[in-house]
Amino acid sequence: MISQKEVTIKENSRVFLKITIPEAEVKKEYQNVLTSLCKQAVVKGFRPGKVPPEILVRKYCEEIKGETLHQLINKSLEEAFEGIKEKPLSYSKPEVTSQLNLELDKDFSFEVSYDTYPQIKLANYRGVKVEKPEVSITDEDIQRELKFLQERSSFVKEKVNGSISRGDIVTVDYVELGDNDQPREETRYDGFIFEVGKNSSRYQFEEEILGMKVDEEKVISKTYPSDYSHQELAGKSVRLKVAIRSIKEKIIPELDDEFAQDLSEKYQTLEDLKNDIRQKLEEAKNKRLEELIGDRIIEKIVEKSEIPLPESMILADLYQRWEDFKYNMNTSDEMLEKLLAKDGTSKEELFKKWRPLAEERVKSLIVLKEIAATERIEASEAEIEAEIKKSAAERNLEYDKAKEAYEKMGFISHLRSSLISSKTIKFLIENAQLTKGKEVSYLDLVEGNC
Repeated sequence: MISQKEVTIKENSRVFLKITIPEAEVKKEYQNVLTSLCKQAVVKGFRPGKVPPEILVRKYCEEIKGETLHQLINKSLEEAFEGIKEKPLSYSKPEVTSQLNLELDKDFSFEVSYDTYPQIKLANYRGVKVEKPEVSITDEDIQRELKFLQERSSFVKEKVNGSISRGDIVTVDYVELGDNDQPREETRYDGFIFEVGKNSSRYQFEEEILGMKVDEEKVISKTYPSDYSHQELAGKSVRLKVAIRSIKEKIIPELDDEFAQDLSEKYQTLEDLKNDIRQKLEEAKNKRLEELIGDRIIEKIVEKSEIPLPESMILADLYQRWEDFKYNMNTSDEMLEKLLAKDGTSKEELFKKWRPLAEERVKSLIVLKEIAATERIEASEAEIEAEIKKSAAERNLEYDKAKEAYEKMGFISHLRSSLISSKTIKFLIENAQLTKGKEVSYLDLVEGNC
C-alpha cells in the first residue's frame, strides 16, 4: 500500500513519520469502502444490497471519503510500523500532525508523530566508584526492636477510680464553644479515642486533661501559634468543652524468657529472641545497603549518560503515581481533586512537584534496561518459578494457585522485569569500586538519612 515513508527523530525521542500512498491504492480503498456500504445500506426504493453506487456517492460522499481516510491511515500505519525500528511506545498513540486532504486522483500523504523508545549514549558502567557506609547493629537497635515488640504485645484494661496519666488510652467527647458558651455543633466529636502524650488530637489538649477522671468535664482555653499544623486553628484562640468517657491503662509485658516464649515457640529464652532480632536486622541492613549502593551507582551512570526523555514515559510514571496515591487514599479522582483543592493545590500542581522525581526514575529504568540488554542479563523460568513459590509461601498459598493468579493478573512480565532489574543492580555492585564510607547508624540507614 505504501509507496514512501520518511522517519525523522526529533528532541526527546519524538518521531515524525510521513507516509505516502499512491493514487491507485487510494482508489482501491475507496472502492472497497463503497462496495461494503452498498451491501449494507438501506435506501428507500431499493432492495437491501442492491443500492446503486452512484446513489450512495451522491447521498454520502463525505462519509465515504471519511471512512476511506480512516482505513488508509490505519492500514498504512500498521504496514509502516512492521518495517521500522522506531515503533511507538505502548502509551504513545500516534497523532496526525498534517492537514488531511483526500483526493481520489492524487497520491495521499499524511504525517503522524509519537514517542519511541529512546536511543541513549550510555556512560561507562563498570568500575563506578561509590562509598559504602559503615553500619553496625548495636544493642540500642536491639532494644528499640524489643520495645516495639513490647508495645505490640501490650493490652489495655479499665483504670478503675483512676485519673488520666501519660500513656493512658482515653475516650472523650469534645466541642468548641462559641458566643455565650453555646456549642458549635459542627465541631463536635463524640467518642474520640487516643493515647495521651502522642498529641494525636487536632486540638492537642493532652496536657490539659491530665489528672481528670471518668465523667469529669472541663472547659479548656487554648491559643494556637500562627504556624500551627491545622490551618483552620492557626493563630486563633478557642474554648473547648471536654468530657471524659473512659480511661484505660496500657499494660506492657516484662522483658524476660516468658515474654520471648509467648512470642514464638522457637524462642526458649530472651537471648534467643535477641539473637533472632540481630540476624533479621543484619539482613535488613544488607538489603538496604544494596539498594543504597545500587541507587548511587545508577545515579552516577545517569549523570554521565545522554538520555532523551519521551514525554509520554514521564506522564506514564506520573499517572501511575497518581493511581497509587488514589489507591492509598481509598478514594476517586473527583474526591481526591476536591481534597487537593481544600489544601490550596491541584492535580496539575502535584504533577509539577512530582515531575523531577519522575524524570530521574524514568532515566534510571532506561539505563538499567540498556545495561541488561548489553550484558544479556535475563530472568530464567526457574528464577521466576522460585519467586512465585516464595511469594506463595509468604501468603500461605499453593504454588499452582499463586502462579494462576500471577498469570491471570498479568504479573508474570512485571515479575520478569523486576528480576532482571535486581540482577542488573547486583551486577553493577559486583563490578563497582566500593570505598569505605562514613559510619552511619542503622536507624539513619533505613530512614534514608545517609
